[in-house]
Amino acid sequence: MFKLSCGGDTILFDSTYSESKRCLRCVSHAHSDHVAVGGLVVSTEETAALMRAVWDMRVRFKTIKYGEKFSHHTFRITSHNAGHVLGSSMFHVEADGLDLLYTGDINTVETLTTSPAEPVDAEVLVIECTYGHPSFVFPSRSRIYADIIRWATSTVSHGAIPAFKAYSIGKSQELIKLFNTYTTLPVVTGPSVSKASKTYVEQGEKLDFHTGRSAEGRRLLASGKCVYIDSQVRTVPTHRRVKWAVATGWSLKYSYSDFNAAFPLSGHADFRQLLEFVEEVGPKTVFTVHGYSRVFASYLRKRGFYAKPLEDLAVQDLINGTV
Repeated sequence: MFKLSCGGDTILFDSTYSESKRCLRCVSHAHSDHVAVGGLVVSTEETAALMRAVWDMRVRFKTIKYGEKFSHHTFRITSHNAGHVLGSSMFHVEADGLDLLYTGDINTVETLTTSPAEPVDAEVLVIECTYGHPSFVFPSRSRIYADIIRWATSTVSHGAIPAFKAYSIGKSQELIKLFNTYTTLPVVTGPSVSKASKTYVEQGEKLDFHTGRSAEGRRLLASGKCVYIDSQVRTVPTHRRVKWAVATGWSLKYSYSDFNAAFPLSGHADFRQLLEFVEEVGPKTVFTVHGYSRVFASYLRKRGFYAKPLEDLAVQDLINGTV
C-alpha cells in the first residue's frame, strides 16, 4: 500500500512489490493482495501461519501479539486487532516526531470469528476506504446471517445444494461458523478454503467442516444435505443440483446476476463505521487509501479533518517532515 520513511529508515506496509530483501515489511493480514516475498515480515503469528499454509510463503517473520511493541531502528511498532480476519492487525508507528496509525483492512463490528477493531489515538491516520462511499451502509450482521440461513435451508428443502463463493480467508470461516452455530447442516469446503480453515482450527477457532476430497465430504455432497463453500465457482463433485450464492459487500451495488443469491457480508467497515472510527481516533491528519479514497477524504474535510487521498501524493510514501 505505501512506504514510510523516517530518519533514513523505511518500512513497507502491505506492499506487494518486491523491493530490497533487507527491507522491513509490516503485513496487516494474509489476503493475497497484502502479502509479498522479500525482507523481514512483521505480522501476528496467525497471519504468518495463514501465509505459510494458504500461499506457501516461506519468508522471515517477526511475529508480535496484539499490544506488543517491536523496535526497529528509529521505529517503534505496536500491533492492534483490526477485526478483518484471523490475525489481522493495525500498526501504530512511533518515531521522532511521528505518531501514526495504519489500519490495513478494518472491521468495527463483532462477527462470529472476529472481535471489532478499536480506535487507537494517533496524530496521523492512514485508513482504508474500500466502502468509503455513503451508498455503502450494511444491514446488521444478525439480519445478514438470518437471510443466509433462510436461503440455504430453503435451497436444501427444494433438493439442491447451497454453495457459497467467498474469500478463502475470513469470510469462508465466518460462514462455516454460522452454519455450525445455528443449523445442523454439515459444511463441505473447497481446496483453498480447507487450507485456511485448518489453520483457523490450529490457531484455536472451533470449526466443523469436511474437505470436498475426503470420503465424508463426498458422501455429504452425494446426499445433498449439506452446504458447500469455496473461494471460486467450480464444478462441485456431485450429481445433485447446486445453487450458488456470493457473499460480498459489493452486492449492495452490483446485481451478481450469474448467481442465485447475493449477500452483503463483508469483513470491512462500511461508510458510517469508517466515519465513526476516524472521529474516535481524532487524528490531526488523515490519509485515505484504496476504494473510495477521494470520496471519503472529501467527506472528512467537510467534518473539519485535514484529509487527503494517499494516491494523490507525488510518491506514495510518507516522509517525516515533508508530508
